[in-house]
Amino acid sequence: MEKLTIQEEEAMQAIWKAGEGNVKLFLDNIEPPRPPYTTLASTIKNLEKKGFISSRLIGNAYLYKAVITEDEY
Repeated sequence: MEKLTIQEEEAMQAIWKAGEGNVKLFLDNIEPPRPPYTTLASTIKNLEKKGFISSRLIGNAYLYKAVITEDEY
């Protein structure tokens, strides 16, 4: 399994903590200093491309959830 960057690991920790949610929810689950919203959104898209998370469109917003558990990582 591919090793994640520090930013990606931080994002995954927030995703695992929240379970499922949007970028704003994950941003709220990151300890200060928090990355800018757009930076976190880009990191989440990269994690989706790498296969660590999946997304689904609800209305006009995407909800994300982890594909792998923290233990599997």
